[in-house]
Amino acid sequence: MKKNLLLITLVYLVVLSSCYSTKYNYTGNVHEQAVGKSKNEILRLYGIPDKTEDDGDGGKVLAYEKYTQTTTTNAGAYNYGGSSTVGGAIYGNGGILGATDTRSGSISRFGSVSQSSVDKQFCYLFLNNKGICYDFKTNYGAKYSSYSCFDKVLTWTSVAYSAIFIFPLPITITLALIEQKKAKKSGNVCN
Repeated sequence: MKKNLLLITLVYLVVLSSCYSTKYNYTGNVHEQAVGKSKNEILRLYGIPDKTEDDGDGGKVLAYEKYTQTTTTNAGAYNYGGSSTVGGAIYGNGGILGATDTRSGSISRFGSVSQSSVDKQFCYLFLNNKGICYDFKTNYGAKYSSYSCFDKVLTWTSVAYSAIFIFPLPITITLALIEQKKAKKSGNVCN
């Protein structure tokens, strides 16, 4: 009986823990703070740009760029373990011949393989002809907020998993239906 109770408790915990998932919403970018700021304020916030270009409409584009190069090298060294042979042979005349042979070492392979990659992070701030930032383009600085919601797929997959044990199946189905009803009522079902 204790075994069944333990099994039911474990299945119950699996179903309850898999009912909800954490999802993420894009909420903007940290560089939005620059929009509406003057060139002097931007220089105080970001520092001196890596380069300045014309925006084609009488304004400027301040370019902040960072390059990171990563090189991975496979040097290719091999070791082989030692092996020993110790023995002796007894000859008909009573003579004994002993032998010992030990080997170990390593092999280094030259001509290794290297692979390099370059990662570019950028932020381009667009200033109008009055020196006020009106837009930005970037590939970093995204912000996300997280929320939890009822995940139908994970929940019913767990319920199907509980069918292996047969006995707790009615319990897991009931619990999943209750949780789904609560989530639906509160509008907290994942899309």
